[in-house]
Amino acid sequence: MGYDRLMLKILISIGLTASMLSACSGFPTFRLDVQQGNAIEDSQVAQLREGMTPGQVQFLLGTPQVSGTFVREDRWDYVYYLRPGRGPTEKRRVSVFFDGGRVARIEDTHPPTETSGG
Repeated sequence: MGYDRLMLKILISIGLTASMLSACSGFPTFRLDVQQGNAIEDSQVAQLREGMTPGQVQFLLGTPQVSGTFVREDRWDYVYYLRPGRGPTEKRRVSVFFDGGRVARIEDTHPPTETSGG
């Protein structure tokens, strides 16, 4: 009698485990957030002004993302990319152009809106 009860409990446990695993297989898997580049805040970009020195720009935004032989010294690019586990991908690039060692122009692919509070 004891052996039959033990076998019944084992079979029920196996059945319940198999049911739970098959029920869970329909759910999407967990995905990690992928973040690359310089985190660019609206408040930081709002402080950029024409006439600033490279040191002042670097203080606000940090070191430019790309450096090397093919980088123009008169243009700094700050690139930000975020792919969350769920939801839309966020991309942003701020380019700072220098002329004579001072900021001459700023391009932002994601300018702040009036509702963003930035």
